[in-house]
Amino acid sequence: MDRRERGLLAEIEQGALDESKPLAHVLRKCVVLGGRSSSAELREWATRELRGYDGTATQDLPGYRRIPAPIQINAFLGPNSIRGQRVSPQELPEFAREQVGEEVALRHGIGEIEALAQRCEADGSHAHLGIPGGLELTRLMDSASGNPLQRITDLYWSVSPAALHGLVDQVRTTVVELVAELRAAMPDDQQIPTPDQMDHALHVVVHGDRARINVTAAQSSGSASSNIGQAQENESPFWTAGRRAGAAIVGLATLAGTAAAIWPFFTR
Repeated sequence: MDRRERGLLAEIEQGALDESKPLAHVLRKCVVLGGRSSSAELREWATRELRGYDGTATQDLPGYRRIPAPIQINAFLGPNSIRGQRVSPQELPEFAREQVGEEVALRHGIGEIEALAQRCEADGSHAHLGIPGGLELTRLMDSASGNPLQRITDLYWSVSPAALHGLVDQVRTTVVELVAELRAAMPDDQQIPTPDQMDHALHVVVHGDRARINVTAAQSSGSASSNIGQAQENESPFWTAGRRAGAAIVGLATLAGTAAAIWPFFTR
């Protein structure tokens, strides 16, 4: 073994502790460490954080990737417009209420999330993530309202920059804890962790209770937004079944009238 293996672990530690450095750069080094230590599990975890968790069921995501987020709408009521009005899941069509709650699963790669958090913070905006099946849901909500002038244009989760930063911080902390577990298990003259040492550290840090702590950053409504498109879909398309059931399966979604329905814009 040469000093590069020892240096790699040190570089990962230094990079994770330096919040000015992109986390994606640190995670790529974790992929390399996983290769040198013959740890497929570390390579898989770091690669998923880099590339995203597309195809992963919500219940199988790390807890820090499930973020509290209010559901909001933008709409027109004749000549008046509404932006950022919060709605309850109970105001959604009935077939969607158990599937769409005030929590969003973020499956995007960490670099995209980190960039979005910085952009939202700079703009003083929230990220607006489209709800899967949103177009069908808004049509049913407009139909149920009984108001021919109502047209909902957007249905989305509103995610604050603080919550996005919290997710990134959870991953950064996981890397620091992983290095600490490895250093505690490795003798001073050992230059690279064994597969057993790596598996134990991953079990404690990534799969332990500490990896299941949800971000609980407070959310506030806001009309400004920074979008990264529709939230990624990985479960069954609930809106398809609801659509087949017909427009009779709808929830009460009538909007409050005109100016009284326009929520003020709060900045953090």
